[in-house]
Amino acid sequence: MSWGILMKRHSEFCESRLVRSRWAAIGAAVAVSLGGGGLLLVDAADSPESNTVLINPVRILDTRDPADVGLAGPFVSAVSQKLQVTGTIPTNTGNQSVVPAGASGVLLNVTAVVPTAAGFISIRPGDATGTPSTSSLNFTAGSVVPNAVLVALPTSGANAGKIEITYDAFGAAGPTTEILIDVVGFTTAEALGTARVPSGKTVTGFGLWDTVSSGATDDIQISVELPALAPVALTDATVNFATNASAGDGDATCTGSIGAPTAPAGKVCIYLSSFSGLNTFRGFNAIEPAFTSRYFRIIANPTTALGTDQFFRFTWAYTAP
Repeated sequence: MSWGILMKRHSEFCESRLVRSRWAAIGAAVAVSLGGGGLLLVDAADSPESNTVLINPVRILDTRDPADVGLAGPFVSAVSQKLQVTGTIPTNTGNQSVVPAGASGVLLNVTAVVPTAAGFISIRPGDATGTPSTSSLNFTAGSVVPNAVLVALPTSGANAGKIEITYDAFGAAGPTTEILIDVVGFTTAEALGTARVPSGKTVTGFGLWDTVSSGATDDIQISVELPALAPVALTDATVNFATNASAGDGDATCTGSIGAPTAPAGKVCIYLSSFSGLNTFRGFNAIEPAFTSRYFRIIANPTTALGTDQFFRFTWAYTAP
């Protein structure tokens, strides 16, 4: 069986075991040329070489009636309010943990909804002091204006995990605005590669493996890197193809689709899009115990002769327990 793993931080481990460079694992939409004409393209929700974890958007503030999520509204110029972002917090779908405690920053979509006067919204760390003098988004009266905001989070003290939100009608007291905030990701001050997927969160990705057959009959293996660590190590039993695959481990609990991959809590579900020259696809955990929270493997059996095309395309999802 021929296999290899592209792990930038563990290249010395890989080099001692690389039999033939036919595949690799990569996070975040990168195409990699491989020996023998092979190509693997794998996309994940974020880059494993950064401290940023991207998530499906979750609304944590909606001051409009009857939603009233997070804080009471509307915001009044220029009265600041603080919003808890980390830990278990109210959302538009109930209480849940969106950003883990200890996160050092949060990525937000912030929207001003029909302000009664022109002005700006300032988003600052929860322990900020003094009058806000910077703008996160600007708008005119009666408009609906969104903007992306990245703000640091205090990690200790009374304001740990909080942000400060201020609507300022350029110094005028009294005007109001409704505000919406969606969390789309967070940053962590942990060492690189130690951020964990938050409990209940789903991360997804896609992959493409393509090469010209060498005529070998040994199995092909690829390794896929999660965007953040699984809080519970993956096992062979928790990494499976959906039943739509030409697979030996079709899992009926993988009920998503190629275009909308999903997974039950604690599982990786792989959805096979198309393939040629391969069959009997199976999912496994990482071959080395030290990496079972970071990687999972796909194994397929070659069926084509020397010089013919071999490829498969897939999507995947992992949900943290």
